[in-house]
Amino acid sequence: MTNQYMNNLYRDLLSNSPQTITIDIPTDMGTGQISQIVTKQGAVVSDWRMNYFSDMNVQGVSSEEYIQMLFCFNDGVSWNIADNRQSASIQKGESCIYRGHGKMEYLCYSKKSDFLFKNVKIPLSYFYKILNDYFEAGEIEVYQKKLLDGISKVNITPYMEHIFAELKDFTQYRGGLGYLFLESKVFELLSVYLSEVLELSILASTYVAISRSDRDSIIEAKRIIDSQLALAPSCEELARQVNISTSKLTKGFSSLFGTSVHAYVIDQRLEKAASLLLESNLNVSQVAILVGYSKASNFAAAFKRKYGVNPKNYKAEATIG
Repeated sequence: MTNQYMNNLYRDLLSNSPQTITIDIPTDMGTGQISQIVTKQGAVVSDWRMNYFSDMNVQGVSSEEYIQMLFCFNDGVSWNIADNRQSASIQKGESCIYRGHGKMEYLCYSKKSDFLFKNVKIPLSYFYKILNDYFEAGEIEVYQKKLLDGISKVNITPYMEHIFAELKDFTQYRGGLGYLFLESKVFELLSVYLSEVLELSILASTYVAISRSDRDSIIEAKRIIDSQLALAPSCEELARQVNISTSKLTKGFSSLFGTSVHAYVIDQRLEKAASLLLESNLNVSQVAILVGYSKASNFAAAFKRKYGVNPKNYKAEATIG
C-alpha cells in the first residue's frame, strides 16, 4: 500500500512539474533547436539556437497580449513591421523589451550565422497585476509610458546571464516547486531588467547635483565597463574616455548606482564568473582569467566572500540546493 501510494505521488509530481517542449531544426534546413517552458502564470521562457544553410525568411504576428523581453547572445538580427514604416534590430550582447503590437513582423535569418536568443514573454494581464501589486501610481504611469510604447534596449549584464544560468535548475524541483522556482526567476529577471531600463529615467530628477551631460557620461562609463568587464579601464582611463573628470566620475557613479566604480567592477565580474561556472565546463583558473583575475587565489577569495562557497564547489552546491 505504501509503495503504491509513493508511486502515485511521484507520478503526480512528475505530471505537475514544468515540462520543456523542444523542436529540432529540420536537418535539411540547418542545425539547432527551439525549446520553451510555460509557467503557471502563463509566462513563456524560450531558448532559440539556430544555424541555417541558406537565408531563412519568416513572418508572424506579434501578439498584443504579451510583454516580450528578447536577449541576443550571438549573431544579431533585424525585422520589419507591416503597415508601419518601422524596423528594429538587436545585436550580440543586447536585449530589448516591448509590447506586442498585433501586426505582422518580417524577419530574415542570414545563412551560416550562429543565432542564440533567449526570450521571455509575460502575459499583459499578469504584467499589469505585477505593476499594481508592487508599485505606486506615479511609478506605474512612468513604467507604462516607457514599456508600452516602442522598444527599450539595454545591454545584457552579467547578472542577467547568471539568472539564465540558474533558470535551468528548475529540473531539480518536482511538482509545484518547479513552477515556483521558474516564477521566482522570471520575477528576478524582470526586476533586474526594469532596474536597467527605468531606474535612471525615474530617479534622474532627484540627482540635481549632476548635470545631464555628466549623467550621460557616467551612464556611458557603466556601458564601457559592462562591455569590457575582464579588461575594464581604470577610473582615470574611463574618465578620459567619457570626457569627464575622475572625481566627477567616481562621485557621480556612486550617486547614480549606489556603489563605487571599483566595487561595481568586482561585483559584475563575480556575477559573470558564477554564470560561467554553472553553464560551462571551464575550471576555476580559466574562469578567473576570463573575468579579469590574473591570480586564481584572489578570484577564489573574492568569490567566497560574495557567495559563501569556494568557486570549485559552487556548481555542485547550486545543483544540490
